Amino acid sequence: MKGSYFSLYEWLVIVLLALCGALMNVYLPVKALTEGLNIPGPAAGMALLGGFIFVVWVSLGRRLTGKRYAGLITAALLASFCLFLRPWYGVISPSWFSVYGILALFVLGLWVELLQGRWEVVGGGLGNLFCLGITWLALGFHLHVWAPAKFAPLLLLASFLSGAVGVLLARVVGRLVGGSAIIKRPYRG
Repeated sequence: MKGSYFSLYEWLVIVLLALCGALMNVYLPVKALTEGLNIPGPAAGMALLGGFIFVVWVSLGRRLTGKRYAGLITAALLASFCLFLRPWYGVISPSWFSVYGILALFVLGLWVELLQGRWEVVGGGLGNLFCLGITWLALGFHLHVWAPAKFAPLLLLASFLSGAVGVLLARVVGRLVGGSAIIKRPYRG
């Protein structure tokens, strides 16, 4: 791809990572898990597992390509793939509700990008936290479904920790994959 910021290989890595995150989001039985553990929603699964479902893939996009904006592009594609497979949290009215999903994951990608390097763990935590916050506000304002006040602080803390763990997991995977012949330019940050 002459003249493109990302090489064809880097685009392939970004698209595959976004697709992996979208497939995890759609097919993992996260809601059943949180309900089985009696953890109230909405979006309790994002609070607990958003680091594994979203943050790790966005962080890996940045890490494996070693280029700025790769995390943001991965997040935008991840949102697009999720919405292609089903509406954001199944909400179809208003018809534009899924824009919140794009916004939530874009903001997640923005935090991952902004706090790369020394603060990347905080960036992952804040990214997942903001993703959850945007989703909660959207569900609250449009469906009048709010997180129970007594559980909200714990879910917010879990969301931050899950996002931070997602970045740590991306570091481990990045080191494992970055040392192989699969990735030509490992992240150096």
